[in-house]
Amino acid sequence: MPFFIFVGMKYLFVLLVLYSFGCKAQQLDSLSRDTLNDLQIRMTGLGERMILSFDEKERLTSGYHFLKHMNYALRVNGSYYFRFDSLKSVSIVYSPDNAFRIITWNLVLNDERFHYYGVLQLNPENAKKIKDTTNLRPFYPLIDRSEQIKNVLDTTVDQNYWWGATYYKIIPVKYKKQTYYTLLGWNGHTAKSNKKVVESLYFENNKPLFGAPIFDLHYKKPIKRMVFEFANNATMTLRYSEKKGYLIYESVVPTRPQDQGHPETYLPDGSYDYLLFNKKIGIWVKQQGILKDFNLLK
Repeated sequence: MPFFIFVGMKYLFVLLVLYSFGCKAQQLDSLSRDTLNDLQIRMTGLGERMILSFDEKERLTSGYHFLKHMNYALRVNGSYYFRFDSLKSVSIVYSPDNAFRIITWNLVLNDERFHYYGVLQLNPENAKKIKDTTNLRPFYPLIDRSEQIKNVLDTTVDQNYWWGATYYKIIPVKYKKQTYYTLLGWNGHTAKSNKKVVESLYFENNKPLFGAPIFDLHYKKPIKRMVFEFANNATMTLRYSEKKGYLIYESVVPTRPQDQGHPETYLPDGSYDYLLFNKKIGIWVKQQGILKDFNLLK
């Protein structure tokens, strides 16, 4: 596939999943707003070159400077309340309880592998309420180490060993005093296959951790994240029904017996499984049978 068509398709997906949840209204002072607007203008140009340039070196260089500018921007006083509305190269999603937001983006290499970048920024109003500020930071850079995580389904990692993805939905669930944030995301992976992920995020001693054992798919024990891999030209549904509380995912299967174990050939089969969060035990549990109410997919 020609590089510019491939990148264009992936860029279109990123644009489609851009999501912004309304945060608490607060005015930025004029100096902070002007500074952030200036940085946003610079990042807009860098973001376009990072995604669309035919030259890998230019994409990498632009990505490096984009990351530096994002770091500068998030250090500006009140930056949490700046939406970066003009920055189309990133996905910004707020937690429904407005405790934090996650900003994610990616860069495509010449071999059509994706490398992800991200940052988790705390709501400063919430941070003020935390008594023990040990390890507390205004934001946490997320370092993509996907290729180094061997046991993906059963590994807990911190922000320095993140399983990279573009997130488009955050679902908070609570068990006893612990809040778990279920993240839905997409990973372009390679030229042959895409991935979707159901990630779990929680905070311990003010540090974000990814990978809590809260997904019961009727294996020997609950797993820490769900990862689906399928053919690059396929589209797989992964969504949350606010109405029913269902976490819905489309089954992806090999089209031929000999393709078993080659997920780059897997395609959706039109059936949907779903999980419900069991508040008594604090786990998402896969339900028996398949989804029958297709209105929940809209």
